[in-house]
Amino acid sequence: MSRLRIGARASVMSLTQTAPLLSALAPTKTVLVPFYDAGGDREGGARTALESDGVFTDEIEKALLAGDIDIAVHCLKDTPTHDTPGLVLGGFRPRGDLRDALVHRDPGMTLETLPEGARIGTASVRRRAYLRRLRPELEITPLRGPVDERLAALDAGKIDGLIVASSGMDRLGLAHRISHRIPPELVCPPLGAAAVVLQCREDDEIPLNIATGLSDPTAETLAAAERTVLREMGGFCNAPLAGYATTDGEQITVRAAAFTPDGNVLIEAHHTGPDAQETAMTVCQCLTRHGARSLAQAAA
Repeated sequence: MSRLRIGARASVMSLTQTAPLLSALAPTKTVLVPFYDAGGDREGGARTALESDGVFTDEIEKALLAGDIDIAVHCLKDTPTHDTPGLVLGGFRPRGDLRDALVHRDPGMTLETLPEGARIGTASVRRRAYLRRLRPELEITPLRGPVDERLAALDAGKIDGLIVASSGMDRLGLAHRISHRIPPELVCPPLGAAAVVLQCREDDEIPLNIATGLSDPTAETLAAAERTVLREMGGFCNAPLAGYATTDGEQITVRAAAFTPDGNVLIEAHHTGPDAQETAMTVCQCLTRHGARSLAQAAA
């Protein structure tokens, strides 16, 4: 292999989180292949609905299967719930801050101190549901697109605040714009939050070995638990499902929640154990006993 072709979305966020990977690959000869037309990235009305699985990865996966690139870089939360036949997640990079963040013109503003009627921009089903539970008097404004576009809407006064991913702001060098990093106990993160993964063809030995060599064992363990919850509960990136896993090195704790999009019903479960998948399955069984699957089906 004369050079390693790395595929990533052409958004500023994607390219920024891919840059450390290119540095880690040195002195391997690499070339970055940007992708401009993933369904979730298209302009305006051409963007694929967030209710579809894999809306940010479809174009890149097709190129990977066709042999046009050797490794694809994705956010874990955006990858399809079930592995695409012929492809495998081969490397899991160290995780960033999984919390959501409030961005507001007042640097001291928090989710709790937002004034009544404040206009908060988000297109996330999960964020809307938790906001409606915690602060039903807020005005939620549907808003999606690259972070710079959403920040421009805030700066122009079209909205009063944004809920975004802390990890994204950190990677873009915009941490100073965060007014409140929201505790996961208040707003549960999405499964797969803040994790960057490397996807390869399952039969392509050299890229797979490279991706595995860059993988963080802790990140891989947490991802296994969270993807188990997604698969078992029928979730995807914008489903009415949330959760995250943590570990102390010996035990893993998995927390998950299912909810109605209006936030009126919330079912939560957590469990701690030594095995990632078994612990996650226990959480799924608890959610199911309390009716979580019916919530997911009603939202589909």
